Amino acid sequence: MPLVDETFTGATADAGFEAFGPACLTGAPQAPAPGPGTHPLVGCPAGVTGPVPPDNAAPNGYLRLTDASNDQSAAVLYNHALPANRGMVTTFEQWQYGGTTDPPADGISFFLIDGAASLTAPGAFGGSLGYAQKLPNDDPDATFLPGVNRGYVGVGLDVLGNYFGDWEHRGNGCAEGSPAGTPFRIPAPGANMVTLRGPGDGIEGYCFLDATTSNFTTTGPWPSTLPGQLHGPTTVVPADPEDAEDALEVSRRTVTVEISPAPSPVITVSIDFHDGNGVQQVLSTPAPQPVPDTYKFGFAASTGLFTDVHLIRNLTVHPAAELPQLNLVKQVSQNPPLETPLTPGTQVPYEYVVTNSGTVELTDVTVTDDRVTGVTCPEPTLAVGATMTCTGTYTVTAADATAGSVTNTATAQGLAGTTPVESPPDDVTLPVQSGPGVRLEKSADDTRVYEVGDEVTYTYTVTNTGPVALTDIGITDDRLTGVTCASTGLAPNGQAGDSTTCTGTYTVTEADAGAGSVTNTATARGQAGATPVVSPPDDVTVLVESELGLRLEKSADDSRVYRAGDLVTYTYRVTNTGDEALTGVGVTDDLVPDVSCPVTTLAPGDSVTCTGTYTVTRADAARGTVINVAAAHGRSRATEVVSEPDDVTLRARSVPGLRVTKTVDDSRRYHVGDRVTYTYTVTNTGDRELTGVGVTDDRIDDVTCEATILGPAGEGDDSTTCTGTYVVTRADARRGSVVNVAVATAENGTVRSEPDRARITVAKKQPCHSNYDKPCKPKPKPTHKPKPTHKPKPKPKPCREYGSCRST
Repeated sequence: MPLVDETFTGATADAGFEAFGPACLTGAPQAPAPGPGTHPLVGCPAGVTGPVPPDNAAPNGYLRLTDASNDQSAAVLYNHALPANRGMVTTFEQWQYGGTTDPPADGISFFLIDGAASLTAPGAFGGSLGYAQKLPNDDPDATFLPGVNRGYVGVGLDVLGNYFGDWEHRGNGCAEGSPAGTPFRIPAPGANMVTLRGPGDGIEGYCFLDATTSNFTTTGPWPSTLPGQLHGPTTVVPADPEDAEDALEVSRRTVTVEISPAPSPVITVSIDFHDGNGVQQVLSTPAPQPVPDTYKFGFAASTGLFTDVHLIRNLTVHPAAELPQLNLVKQVSQNPPLETPLTPGTQVPYEYVVTNSGTVELTDVTVTDDRVTGVTCPEPTLAVGATMTCTGTYTVTAADATAGSVTNTATAQGLAGTTPVESPPDDVTLPVQSGPGVRLEKSADDTRVYEVGDEVTYTYTVTNTGPVALTDIGITDDRLTGVTCASTGLAPNGQAGDSTTCTGTYTVTEADAGAGSVTNTATARGQAGATPVVSPPDDVTVLVESELGLRLEKSADDSRVYRAGDLVTYTYRVTNTGDEALTGVGVTDDLVPDVSCPVTTLAPGDSVTCTGTYTVTRADAARGTVINVAAAHGRSRATEVVSEPDDVTLRARSVPGLRVTKTVDDSRRYHVGDRVTYTYTVTNTGDRELTGVGVTDDRIDDVTCEATILGPAGEGDDSTTCTGTYVVTRADARRGSVVNVAVATAENGTVRSEPDRARITVAKKQPCHSNYDKPCKPKPKPTHKPKPTHKPKPKPKPCREYGSCRST
């Protein structure tokens, strides 16, 4: 029987869920944008970014944590305790897809907290995914944002990858940190990874536990071992709800988080990527001890500069092992936390978490406690699978103080129809101070981030918790001496003068700076007559800004304009700007794989000059620039130090070119009227693609080419063959040859080859006098004609008129 069963597909959801930020139901009608803090889980506001599911889409809705807008922070919180005594199995479907940036971000977290505490707000967002703490950008002047209240475990389904690392003081105060350490890294160190973080409260804890990576050393990269992608490929979501479901199917991932029961609980994470391989276990690690008696849980997601759409659906929560028909878990409320040690008169707020795990409704449900009268429950009826929390208060007595502890036992009872049902008993034992005692509360007067040489002032509040007066009050602190107290004598508990205030100062050291924080522990001491009294220890952690730094100055040895194939030599000047020596100093350049440094250890203030070379590519030449970015890195103890990036921009020039080789297909002697076929081999000799390739020939109007786009020189498509034909003319025959010239062109004639010529021989003919450039017709041979016979001249006639003719 599930403890929680919510599909999030309808217009409403279980009233136990509260929303934070833009979290909303797409199955519900649109609703106004919510205000700050938590609010009921209702419909989504109008005006969205990215491919989100349609609104008012019940029964095909989703729990939408964020759309693809920038800087979104959303959570859904279940602020009702669920029993943890038989373990817990949580299964849900998640979608991360449709981001407007590359890479997408941030991710989704599922987290559990101690069910005795209140869950009214998530933790910090961004790389902390709504679970852990965060000092934004590690800025000492920024406000340190707390993690979720009394967190137990946070499961990060991390697409971007910052939840894996301890940048921004995630895991503050932890003895062991993330393999990626505290530096800011680009790209993020744990992309497409499931990362677990453990218990924490406020700005302390939330330590790295485990992750789906094959590398747990402090030297990256840290590749993910997930057998699939958390991020889905969906980019378009139709407006029809059923079509939207179909489009989102390829991005669905089903996640199961199981915590097995005590005494040796294990956290196991399994994912079905819906790729045909079924459910696959991706992570298993021992659960942190002690395990809470009950859990509360939540989901969170965020976007920042990078974005994604984040959805949840089909959530079920089961016990890992079968619960009794009526189950009772008794615990002490931690809202607010109970002060210890307990003394006579202290009121202890108990909570009784009652669950109906049977198959029928229970009536007349009550809780009986052997030391508490008047336990109250919100309802007398408990539905199948339902859980409710009853409350009662106990006042510590002098007899408890004499005994040194108080144990009380409770049972729940009810009726299944007319059949009585009773839970197994559950008890809680609390220590009670017997005789003299003292309590210490230690705090730092300023919670800012400190630097080397700063003085931290601590205040110690010492309270007599016993029935007798105390003398010789003092403080023992493991980091400082000379703590002074306003009074060295305390009256019995409950009387005037039963507490005093002490103060002490501590000077931050370089070792503290290297560690990033300083934790010191103190105890209060006194005398009850001849009996020494010592308080339980109390500690305080303050953050220390490490004075570690590197500066990188990058330059190119020559600022000329480069061409493809040219070698660029870069110089990198690396300076230790901090106050501690750095080892493992080197340079990472996004274009230069091997930067060489003559020394790799730098004392404070020292510098080293490193060098690297890069060969300009055709792509660089086509862009017109070569831009590369470098950063220097080093290490101080366990802390990695990375410089601000520095880049150099060089000019590069593309050099286009063409070559044409012209040949005649037949080298014989030609005659007038013959057709001559020419072949033109056109080759791209430049460093970029050319379009509009063709050939111009001074004697041929129409040259055709097999291809008009040529790849850069050296590529498989850098040349083409063109052809053209020419008819020999009478003028060519008179000259005895034909010489024609061809030029290859591209890019609308802006790129031209050198000309190439071809010559053919033409048989000569006798010239004719044709007025046309056509072959002369042969002249007809003359025919023989007989000579004419001689005719005698006629005698002249005599002139008959005077003067009209002459005598011959």
